[in-house]
Amino acid sequence: MIRASAKSRQRGFTLIEVVMALAIFAVAVGLCLQIATGAMKQTRTAADQTQAALLAQSLLDIAGTGERLRPGRTGGRLDGGYSWELDVSPYEAELDSASPLSNGLLAVQLYRMDLVLSWEVGEQRRDVTFSTLRAMTPDPNVPVAPGGGGL
Repeated sequence: MIRASAKSRQRGFTLIEVVMALAIFAVAVGLCLQIATGAMKQTRTAADQTQAALLAQSLLDIAGTGERLRPGRTGGRLDGGYSWELDVSPYEAELDSASPLSNGLLAVQLYRMDLVLSWEVGEQRRDVTFSTLRAMTPDPNVPVAPGGGGL
């Protein structure tokens, strides 16, 4: 009978090699899960901010369409847990004295609209502010003071 040498009988992996392979696999899976979790959080944040921007655009678009814009503050709540506050104030354009429009001959009244949209994510409150200018034709029922630009 021929006996096989000790070297030729060893086939397969040692226990240490198997444990090391499992440890490397566990670390790799853990890293992949952390990356996936972070990506899902970022996707959720981006979706919330996109929704907020769309809501803000809608609110700013409809402001002053049914009735004239009036200086002041309004607010309310929307579906999805969003709340809003709109501040409307007159805006005076900075014109140099040589401008023909500096004598109060503006064909439009400018209003600054600041919209703050808020919502909650978990225990954190998120706020985002949108600002724009809106041009309106002067109110014919309001007399224009000389040099006042109608504001």
